[in-house]
Amino acid sequence: MVNLIRRRPMNELMGIRNDFDRLLSDTFRMFDEGYGERMGWQPAVDMEETQEEFIIKAELPGIKKEDIKISIADNKVLIGGEMTEEKDVQEKNYFLKERVRGKFNRGFTLPTSVDSNKTEAIYKDGILTLKLPKAEEAKPKQISIKDE
Repeated sequence: MVNLIRRRPMNELMGIRNDFDRLLSDTFRMFDEGYGERMGWQPAVDMEETQEEFIIKAELPGIKKEDIKISIADNKVLIGGEMTEEKDVQEKNYFLKERVRGKFNRGFTLPTSVDSNKTEAIYKDGILTLKLPKAEEAKPKQISIKDE
């Protein structure tokens, strides 16, 4: 006895279409109004290491330096703060609104410990620069070879 299976190609195509619609919906949800506020944001960061220190530069445009918090514990650095909406702006008809607002946190684990007492933070033109000197025990040392 032979079993016949009725094919329904339109049902299969509709299933593929529904999967594709769901994929696009999830992908472009980031453009929905308020998405950035719900998801938060993270500033772009450059990190550099020299023999003496670590240098971290973070882009924080439009944020007051009073709204930036920096903490260092062991070899971990945390930069946090909040970008707030302008208070004096009346409701307007925006054509495009891309600037993200809300709280942010960026954390980094450095490969060696730093001397937090000598750390320097500079904020200029929307760029936060942290200079984190390495702890003395973490700095490379030259070892001389003795003759026998």
